[in-house]
Amino acid sequence: MLPAADLLADAKVEAMAWNGTSASWLGIERDQSLCDAIGARTGKPATTSTLACIDVVRSSGAQRVGLVTPYTDDVQLRIGKVWAGAGVACHAERHLGLRDNFSFGQVAPAEIAGMIRAVAAEGCDAVVILCTNMDGAAITAALERELNVLILDSVAVTLWRTMLLARADPGILSGWGRVFQLPLS
Repeated sequence: MLPAADLLADAKVEAMAWNGTSASWLGIERDQSLCDAIGARTGKPATTSTLACIDVVRSSGAQRVGLVTPYTDDVQLRIGKVWAGAGVACHAERHLGLRDNFSFGQVAPAEIAGMIRAVAAEGCDAVVILCTNMDGAAITAALERELNVLILDSVAVTLWRTMLLARADPGILSGWGRVFQLPLS
């Protein structure tokens, strides 16, 4: 990944992002180390999907977080432990028991929406769609209006955080959820 960061730095980007969520179950220190290494090597700030999701949950003030993933039971359980260790407790969750990246991308938006509705019904004030292969971004804004719950798609949240690191105003994007309207921090 570091040689890829070198190539991005050569393009004069303002910030970098690893759009992956595996640190959510392998340990966020992996992503923190990656971001530190990218910054030391390129002089550019970096984030990851996992770090961005945890960051936005914390900065939003959400207390009851719902987690929606395609993952297996063991991975989902590990995510709950890793996130709790980072100060974000899972209040409710739904997962599909899928094992491979291709199948994650085949989950229909209607199924994702059903999972979001189910965890929101359990009293969540924020729902995280944690998988960069699940297409949750396109349904986020409409479901936020319907459910009056902050919905955080991991791909959209990574973009939000990267824009902040690059000192760009995420508010220029509309239609992709409330995260883009959160106060700059």
